Amino acid sequence: MIKGTRFGAFICLSAFMAVATLSNFAAAWELPSDKGTISAAEVEEILSGKDYPESSSFSKKFEYVDFDANGKSFTQVVVRLEPETPLLHNGKKVVLVASEEGSSSINSFITTDEGKDGIGVWLAKRGVTFIGLNRIGRWNFFAPDRSGSWETIPLDERMPIFTQHQQEYWSTDDWQSEAAGKTSSSTGSKLIRFAKPGTELYKYTVAATPVVVVDGFEVGLRRVLSDDERKDSILLYWGFSTGGAFMWPLADRVQPNGFLNWGSSPTGIGYFYGAVTGDRWDWLYGQSALRVRGRGIEDFEFYNKNADPAYKEERWQRNLKEPRFKGVEDSLMFFNVAALAEHAMRLYQSDFIPDEKRKQGYVSIFQEIIDVAMPSDALKDVPIWDMNGSLDEVYPPDWMEAARDIQTSYTDKHRITRIEGLNHSIVDRQVRVVGPVWLKAIENGFFD
Repeated sequence: MIKGTRFGAFICLSAFMAVATLSNFAAAWELPSDKGTISAAEVEEILSGKDYPESSSFSKKFEYVDFDANGKSFTQVVVRLEPETPLLHNGKKVVLVASEEGSSSINSFITTDEGKDGIGVWLAKRGVTFIGLNRIGRWNFFAPDRSGSWETIPLDERMPIFTQHQQEYWSTDDWQSEAAGKTSSSTGSKLIRFAKPGTELYKYTVAATPVVVVDGFEVGLRRVLSDDERKDSILLYWGFSTGGAFMWPLADRVQPNGFLNWGSSPTGIGYFYGAVTGDRWDWLYGQSALRVRGRGIEDFEFYNKNADPAYKEERWQRNLKEPRFKGVEDSLMFFNVAALAEHAMRLYQSDFIPDEKRKQGYVSIFQEIIDVAMPSDALKDVPIWDMNGSLDEVYPPDWMEAARDIQTSYTDKHRITRIEGLNHSIVDRQVRVVGPVWLKAIENGFFD
């Protein structure tokens, strides 16, 4: 049930009068064939900024949409960046719907950790309507001006906030922390936190299954994008990193015209299949059902080995505005079947779940969760542009190709592209390379 509240902020930049079309732009570099690489020389050509210049001003609006699930009320946060001069392809405007990676909120799509234009703003300035879906729990509703920033909460005390109606932030009595040990991650997380049984935080953590994350995406997207507008648009999905695991099942609810991926996790089963090609089985059994994994300076260093040392500390300070934790994401993305089964059982045995939900039975509840980790028949007619950097720290080439292999019977056109010299991030350099490649893929008719 959608209850809905609204909060908007508008930003206006200098505008262009004519409608922009991709045919107005020209680029000398070419897109590679499947499993091909955009070379370092081509990356430098793209970075010169000659292709796909700014063409529009844009407005920014946040929506806060309340919905009920598993006996609890949640709030889905959505941002929409709307160009004044829309980009048209074959007479239709281009709309990209995205969800954030594991350490961040949708604010990372607005501003990079260098303080530059995020990918959402970069695209909006070129006429693309950008819609960001913040995963539940990752927005700080106690931040000044409803900015969502987490900088006012100590890094080692951050826990998910699931609703805008919560009266005060969680007490340290609501959770316990311990050394991470084996965290089902290679990024170096040192601290994990668990909600204490019987607390409201525990109840929310149990209620917030992977299914509920997708529920939030659906109600948020339907709030800001009507069916009529969707029919008149080229609707594309992108989940950055962990966000990818939740955008695939959204396609089963609201079908897009394609996936425009960068550093995106495949479906849970796809990621797992890719991992076991390297004989990695332990992620199936990690204790992660209700775990909140803190992502501290060690995780930051993992993704910034080649960052300019002169700016690294400044970037870390900006990173502290982001959630810097992972919760329900890990068990789904890694297809940790033990954790998913545990989560379903804790929900089934809870004292707050509605009677009609419990009457479904445990098997049904577990099956709903498992289905979120699987590709669906909705992908049959959806072209997939899958792309990452040659230095990607978490999605090696053989994993991506293996993930595509196991999903082949569910998909149609699925191309893999790599960009030389880029790692797993959306910092300024990535934004200025990935954006033009995406626009060229659209221009070349990949999603027609």
